[in-house]
Amino acid sequence: MITAPRPVRRAFSVALSLVAFWGLTPAASRAAEPEGGVPSQTAESEARQPDAPDADEPEPAAIDTQAQIDDLRQQMKDLEARLDQTRQIATLRRPIVSVGGYVDFGFFVPEGTGVGIIQDEGPTRYFPQYANQYAWVFLGDLLAPTVNSRGEAASLGNFPGVGRFDSVDSTGSPSFIVNEVNMTLTAALARNALATASVNFIPRSGQDFSIGDFMEVDLAQLEWMPTQSGRTSIFVGKFDSVIGIEYRDRKSNQRFGVTPSLIARYTTGTPLGIKVRSKLGDEERVVVAASLTNGSSTTEQFHFYDEIDTNAGKTASGRLSLRPLPIDLEVGASGSWGPQDHDPTAGWFTNPRAMWFVGLDLLGHFGPLDVKGQWLKGGAPGEAAGTVYDPNHSPYGLHLRYGGYLEADWMATPFLGLLVRGDIRDADVWLGDPTALAGAARLYLTREWRATAGLRVVVNEHVVVKAEYLHNGEYGGIPQIANDVFTSSLLLTY
Repeated sequence: MITAPRPVRRAFSVALSLVAFWGLTPAASRAAEPEGGVPSQTAESEARQPDAPDADEPEPAAIDTQAQIDDLRQQMKDLEARLDQTRQIATLRRPIVSVGGYVDFGFFVPEGTGVGIIQDEGPTRYFPQYANQYAWVFLGDLLAPTVNSRGEAASLGNFPGVGRFDSVDSTGSPSFIVNEVNMTLTAALARNALATASVNFIPRSGQDFSIGDFMEVDLAQLEWMPTQSGRTSIFVGKFDSVIGIEYRDRKSNQRFGVTPSLIARYTTGTPLGIKVRSKLGDEERVVVAASLTNGSSTTEQFHFYDEIDTNAGKTASGRLSLRPLPIDLEVGASGSWGPQDHDPTAGWFTNPRAMWFVGLDLLGHFGPLDVKGQWLKGGAPGEAAGTVYDPNHSPYGLHLRYGGYLEADWMATPFLGLLVRGDIRDADVWLGDPTALAGAARLYLTREWRATAGLRVVVNEHVVVKAEYLHNGEYGGIPQIANDVFTSSLLLTY
């Protein structure tokens, strides 16, 4: 069916209305017109008589008719204007939803058993000073042999004193893996309001006739831009961290390479709460962000994440970034402070047993070369002396002396990219009270460095192939652990 253009349809509607109106006009208004529609000779001659009214002066009936026609036209215009307004309001009120996501399929080859730690035990210990303070002492980094952008290790091992959910559990074998299937929904609720939900589906091996697949919601947020410029955003829900810069490419479709840094576990989690971000100055040379959340921005698989808060206090986080030079270089400082995650006795004013982080970061874009880096330190007190904790809410202690990374990403051609990164992490993590008579449960000593080299091949805008080799090394008295990893990713975005 062929549809006429809108102006033509409107003109036709007006014409039909005028014809209908003329047909309903009383006969008295057309008395001057003889029956049959043909003017008589008498009427024509009378019109020429000197005593007849001026031919240019309209009759009262004609005046009334023209006024009614004009009034009808105005009413039609008003009606069309109201219809347009109603249509615009309906459009704004209707959520316009877009669906996107990706499939991340990989292959990895771990060295040794794929486990990043060893147990310090026996008569010849590497750190005998901790023998009477902790029931179990482990050396290395559990998450160092990372196989994907999620930060999952090739294997977590089977050590005493703890039951862990080992999501990959390759036992050192090379394996294909579907790292995750992501679905992201974005809905425009109004001109200045946007809702986003991101869900990850993770297929894994089951045990004892169970299905090992699981699902996680990593984003569920409302972004409201209250100003006309749109440079200030208020987020409510489950959103990205404001600590550092690595949260910007935490997802595999955002990351240049495959794996996260050694300190990503502290900064790339998605906490629940409220966040405000403002971009100031010309070319957004100043960016300020702050949030108030249930807990810290650690990742969920790490020891400290607390999605549903177990204490009354909240964690305050903030970041300030500047672009001080005419080149595209951003430098920033960020930090967080809040009651210890998983400690129900901690609060802001009463028993302020705080978990905190502070750090610096930089991000530069120089043509095909991106340079990024971050330095971080932090701590958490762990269990309070003399306090009995619920096993499900026992807080870990943390002494992150320092951690950081420096990375360079270079797109040598539009299709081929190269990556190099150096990482370091010096941290102690423990569970229990080491000052108690019976000692604490366990201690993890990490003195880890990592060198990563990677390759990125862009087939087209929807298909990217990535590969990395991670060389993990130990220092500070910790023996070398066979935990290097080769890993790869075939990323399909939609």
